[in-house]
Amino acid sequence: MAISRQIPRLEQLATRCVLLGINLGHSALIHIPPSRSSNVILWRRSARGACLFLLAVLGCLPASAKQKPASPLDEFERRFAAANSAKEAGDLPAAAAASEKIVALGLREMGKLRLFEAAYPEAARFSRRSLEFEDVADAHVDLAAANLSTSRVDEALKEISQALAADPRNATAWIIQGQAQIKKKDYRAAVESFQKSLEIRPERETSYGLASCWLQLKEKEKAEAIFQQMTVASGDRSSLHLLFGDAYRKATLYGDAIREFQRALSLDPKVPNGHYFLGLTYLMQHEWVLTPEARRQFLEQLRVDPGNFYANYLLGYLSFSSHQPEADHYLGEAARLNPSSSEAWLYLGLNAYRRKENQRAERLFRKAIALAERSGVDAHSDIRKGYTSLGRILIASGRAAEGEQYFEKARAIQRNILAENQERSGTGDSGGSGVSPADVSSLSQNEPPVPLGGTGKDAATPSGSSAPSHAKLTQGQQKQAAAQEEFLRSVLGGAFSDLATVEAMQEQYAVALGHYQEAEGWDPKVPNLMRNLGFTAYRAGNQPEAIRALRKALALAPGDDEARALLRELGTTVTGQVPQKKEDKKP
Repeated sequence: MAISRQIPRLEQLATRCVLLGINLGHSALIHIPPSRSSNVILWRRSARGACLFLLAVLGCLPASAKQKPASPLDEFERRFAAANSAKEAGDLPAAAAASEKIVALGLREMGKLRLFEAAYPEAARFSRRSLEFEDVADAHVDLAAANLSTSRVDEALKEISQALAADPRNATAWIIQGQAQIKKKDYRAAVESFQKSLEIRPERETSYGLASCWLQLKEKEKAEAIFQQMTVASGDRSSLHLLFGDAYRKATLYGDAIREFQRALSLDPKVPNGHYFLGLTYLMQHEWVLTPEARRQFLEQLRVDPGNFYANYLLGYLSFSSHQPEADHYLGEAARLNPSSSEAWLYLGLNAYRRKENQRAERLFRKAIALAERSGVDAHSDIRKGYTSLGRILIASGRAAEGEQYFEKARAIQRNILAENQERSGTGDSGGSGVSPADVSSLSQNEPPVPLGGTGKDAATPSGSSAPSHAKLTQGQQKQAAAQEEFLRSVLGGAFSDLATVEAMQEQYAVALGHYQEAEGWDPKVPNLMRNLGFTAYRAGNQPEAIRALRKALALAPGDDEARALLRELGTTVTGQVPQKKEDKKP
């Protein structure tokens, strides 16, 4: 169905949710405002932009983050209808259960949005919270995807086992299990997982994952048979040879990788990142020594594509130990091209620190750490250097307590690295390249996604399994993501408020207070929220919270005599309109 035809449906759903939130129950807690029109207009404004994204974003998510192509709008509609029916029947337990279902779906969709934005810790938090309201396989799959993206492999496998126990036909769950098993280097088990997924839902990306495992197991004939099938299906395309070359490279079959990359470049000299991957393979083939041929390929990539983040980053990284001005140039370009790259800012900071430019280094380290923590600090181990160096700067400048906090975080990361190194084979000597064996694994965190090849033009959809650790969304994607978030915040604010109202009507004041507070965090504009929160806090015995909320309620509705009277009963002087004290903090 066309997106334009779906927009009125979403507006209708939004309106229905607002009316549900206002009309639920007849408790003294609820104050019915004289007009609902402004709330409906607000929801419709956010809904129009959100609809486009709700229909499109799930199709753009990495394979690790999507399960079924169906729109979530149908499920929202069913859940709003169930809540409305329970309200009309006066069935409070059913109304509470229906609100919980809406909360669960809203939290799951927020988790998917954060996966799309590569904000993996938040994605995990929202998915985990949704499971407290509704234990479904889809939420376990999303939580596993977030854990896997932050290198919490064992936690990912635990979630996937629960998902598959509930839904053995969940193809995406089998894919994520295979990806996790690859990280554990259990390629034989990964083969079985990918084969299970292909039995349920044949997909080119899954076939490619299976072929990659066969290469790791050195069963080239099986991998080549899959590659041949992909070529027959799509034609002899440069993007496919780029993909095959990447699989050979990761299996350390460098001769085969070079052959495939050269074939890709012969078909299209400007195939995205073609020279970069060829140069990277030469680099790995010579144990990370920057040979003239490898350097030539990186420079050729920049000649073809001056705005290539990956070539700039790698040239800067490899120049870090031997030529600081050149490192600063290329790393500076990398940071400019992708400001969300924590690694680029980290090495710029380390260069500044080596020159004893401590104030500049401190700014750069703080930026790198903030970005790394947003994407999941455990996802790349090099950031420990930022924690350690920043800790030294802080101690040297008299801020010992803060410095020790950064040292402790660096020690925690180092412990994780040592534990992981026990499970992985050693890497060859750097041979004077300036890249230590411990650093080699971090380079993969800045590799570009490899296209899987579309059925039309040779440009392709990024492979979910090789997506970078920090998403760089286009302005259009950012705008659509913001619209979806606005819609989901409104849904969650209203649903938490509805749930809390039912709980308060059943005199479960402590539980209701917590849910009202969550509603405020999601959307403080929910009608009558602060009034209900204030009265509930009072009945739960939390007088400071009651005063805070009722002050806000009175600022919004100065004629609310009941709120004014209760504030006076609590010993608070109230005259005229009370200003709102502070901005509300979002979850």
